[in-house]
Amino acid sequence: MKIFHAIDSIGIVPRFYDITKIKLNYLVSYHYLKGMAYDLTTRYRSIISSLYLDSGAYSVSTGKSKINLSGFLKYIKRYGNLFDAVFTLDDAFDDSEHNLINQLYLEKGLPSSIRMPIPVVHDAEDPFGELKMYAELGHDYIAIGSNKKLKDEVFEKIKEKYPNLKIHMFGNLDTKMLKKHKPYSADSAGYANKTKHGEIVFWDPEEEKEYKIYIGGRDRKSESPVHLSKFQHKKKVEDLLSNTFKLRVQDLLTDVEANWMVNMYCFHQLENFINNSK
Repeated sequence: MKIFHAIDSIGIVPRFYDITKIKLNYLVSYHYLKGMAYDLTTRYRSIISSLYLDSGAYSVSTGKSKINLSGFLKYIKRYGNLFDAVFTLDDAFDDSEHNLINQLYLEKGLPSSIRMPIPVVHDAEDPFGELKMYAELGHDYIAIGSNKKLKDEVFEKIKEKYPNLKIHMFGNLDTKMLKKHKPYSADSAGYANKTKHGEIVFWDPEEEKEYKIYIGGRDRKSESPVHLSKFQHKKKVEDLLSNTFKLRVQDLLTDVEANWMVNMYCFHQLENFINNSK
């Protein structure tokens, strides 16, 4: 499976690669694309593994942006092939029929030389039914919206009915789910969001376990997540920072991108763990 890192700024891409020499998978929203398109699709494309374009539907749903459907169509008609995949404009999380109309509009407006946008399932009552509809329309790659977590029995039903169907999980890097069901891909902005709370994520390869660690300047009463000063594997974290990133713990307190890189590295380790697990 592939884990995609949702980004809203470009600098982290070359910085992470320059330090680690690891090519990550990135997902960028149409909402944030302005000013990054050339760098992502051309300048830095050789240091990116897979590159996906999201429509920005989440930004619409939260009121951060307004995206014109015809404008989005014009963009992917001209530049869609610069991305490995494009997601549909599913800008009504509570209206599956509206999203279907958007999907069909985009499909009708695109020439056969442009790959069709990936539809996104949001139906809270019958997610399998909505997925089945798109599968029967000929889609072999379907996404599950970030507002919808599939139950185990739904995953099993999908595997039984459509064993070759590729599934993308929006905003969901639940380790248990990823290991058990191994969707084709998943994405998260968690590597960045966690830094807003003074947290990093550490993957312990020996324990095959993910830890959330608080690195704020002051300890706090809450024991979850544990403060680095009390973390049982503090030395492992310090060694990772020093050996892989040439950083000290103090650097994480003033350098947001340094925090991002540590978390991205953890999610890359998680990706490898999932792919190597039985």
